Amino acid sequence: MIRMSVWIVAMGIFLGGCRKKAESNDIVEEVHPQSGGTLIYGKNGSPITLDPAYIEETESSVIAGNLFEGLVGQRAGQVAIDPGLANSWKISPDAKTYTFNLRSGATFHDGTPINSEAVLFSIEIQKKLDDAKGGSGVMYKSLNIAQILKEIRAVNDSVVEFELYQPDATFLNIMSLQFMSVISPTAFKKAGESWSRNPVGAGPFKFVSWDSTTGTVRLAAFENYWKGRPYLDSAIFMPIPNVKERWLALKEGRITMMADPDQKDMAEIETTPGIKTLKQPGINVSYIGMNMTKKPFDNLKVREAINLAINRESLVKAVFGQMGRPAKNPIPPSLLGYNNEIRPIPYDPARAKKLLAEAGFPNGFKCKFWGLPLVREYLPNPKLAAEMIIADLALIGIQTDYVVLPWKELLQRRGRGEHEITLSGWVGDAPDPHFFFYPLLDKEVALQKSSTNVSFYKSDEMHKLIQQGKETADPVERSNIYKKACDLFNRDMPWVDIAHAVSVVPFRDNVMDFQLHASAMKRFEKVWLKK
Repeated sequence: MIRMSVWIVAMGIFLGGCRKKAESNDIVEEVHPQSGGTLIYGKNGSPITLDPAYIEETESSVIAGNLFEGLVGQRAGQVAIDPGLANSWKISPDAKTYTFNLRSGATFHDGTPINSEAVLFSIEIQKKLDDAKGGSGVMYKSLNIAQILKEIRAVNDSVVEFELYQPDATFLNIMSLQFMSVISPTAFKKAGESWSRNPVGAGPFKFVSWDSTTGTVRLAAFENYWKGRPYLDSAIFMPIPNVKERWLALKEGRITMMADPDQKDMAEIETTPGIKTLKQPGINVSYIGMNMTKKPFDNLKVREAINLAINRESLVKAVFGQMGRPAKNPIPPSLLGYNNEIRPIPYDPARAKKLLAEAGFPNGFKCKFWGLPLVREYLPNPKLAAEMIIADLALIGIQTDYVVLPWKELLQRRGRGEHEITLSGWVGDAPDPHFFFYPLLDKEVALQKSSTNVSFYKSDEMHKLIQQGKETADPVERSNIYKKACDLFNRDMPWVDIAHAVSVVPFRDNVMDFQLHASAMKRFEKVWLKK
């Protein structure tokens, strides 16, 4: 019998409690949750879509995470899987069949029941989505669900079976991801083409409005949420792209919580009365992707030269400060399989020039360098990062044209492989190495019409290791497989690793019981505002 489970990873998460209690010897002030109020979350930019099948970036997912619910969910504050719309499940002895028992009486925001038919509809519809619509079914395709999931069966109205082609150590984590959320078939069919702007799920909040001018999205508490009505009356997601303005809005109380503060503001943030913060090591990586389908980036000596040319220590110090650490693996240190034996690539521009000459470029070359238009959780100052990288490349003779595209256009064109060299990054959808290695480094993903493998790296050896990792249940064996994959990554150098950022969320001190997740998820179902 193959034993399958969700592997618990020691992460060192800094999850200080949001609730402050006044203590004096024997006396402890009891603080009880209070209902009412609106939480305003200041974020980097507007969402692209609120259809979970289309979502591939955090500006959309941070909202959708409060609208939708899956059969299982990720536990706040820990690396674990909790029941969701399924109140229990069992795994067959051969580890190929997962049977989920649906929660009785749960409904969607439109009042329609959650049943086996809705579960089947939510997943089967993704098989039919057309890439020409702009990245539809992106995670379904990126994680190759069609080759994992053999069949879904409705045993009866409240029991659903998922049959896999083979045992998969990542499957429960996959089921916790946003694209596996259960949506209302009735609402989907009724909305038609407008579904992505009028979503109906079963999460703690229901959709109210999306201002097409400002990008602000408003949600309201779902009275019949299966866990009980949220304490908040509403949640507003407000784009404030300028990080200084975002911090000022929080400081002045115009918003309740903010995303991705500038590390230069952290000293002020942490000493400002009325402000609290939560921090944890981020499940992320920032990097420079080199498109290996385009010359000269198909040449290992060129890729190695670019790796040697980047002064990571100076870059991380300037861009991240104390809020990041230099990367040397494609996965963050908290994940299973992180290879601590790997030595960081040194800063060596002299050797970089020598390698370029050996590759046939003694005078360097010209290329286009694509930047990022928004602050990301994995890169708090993309403009400064780009400037420093461009300067480092110029020192070895690589002259770049700096290109910054609108966010949606960047994702689409980069996914089609139109770039040469690009700033990029990734936030893990689940705290498991597979959710970095497969979408970012597997050859199958490089062949997709909209690829998240932005280097278009197509190693048969890496593909074999990734497959072994997902099929192996034993955590020690899995760890060794991913350590080998880290070695291979550092040998082939499809990226220039930059850093792993610390996740930081500042908020007003009347915000109670907010918890961070291991992934980038922000859930407000238990949050309340102290009056």
